[in-house]
Amino acid sequence: MKRYQITVDGQTFDVRLLSDPRQDEVEVEVDGVAFTAQVKAMLSEEEAGTEAADRVEPSSPTKPPPSVAAPGLQTAAPAGNAVTAPLPGVIKSIAVRPGQKVSRGSELLVIEAMKMDNIIRASQDGTVKTIHVSEGRQVAYGERMLEYAEHGKA
Repeated sequence: MKRYQITVDGQTFDVRLLSDPRQDEVEVEVDGVAFTAQVKAMLSEEEAGTEAADRVEPSSPTKPPPSVAAPGLQTAAPAGNAVTAPLPGVIKSIAVRPGQKVSRGSELLVIEAMKMDNIIRASQDGTVKTIHVSEGRQVAYGERMLEYAEHGKA
């Protein structure tokens, strides 16, 4: 199927369509993680005609709210000083320990979901303060997994 490279807020994702995008649901793979996505057909400008375009009020582009995760699951976005689970799964391995300094892009842990390993990487430089999960433990979407020390503190 087709492959795309999509950039959202400066972060690039490799996206591959795994099923027919003309269906109501489509299987996609984002940076190696499989998802089922709902598809809603929209009329093209030609189909809608210029009359419909005249009725649409222009809006400024907005960022998604912080509670809505972009599909890039490989880099964990911190919620304050916390790293939360970008998807539900089982903690397969933990690559860091409290007190360890990490750089942006460093592997923090691996979540196994849908028979795939999802590497969670640091989205910022920092020092690991607390690890809230353990290997073999189930985590829910959005659950706090790890916490960074405040800047300048270990």
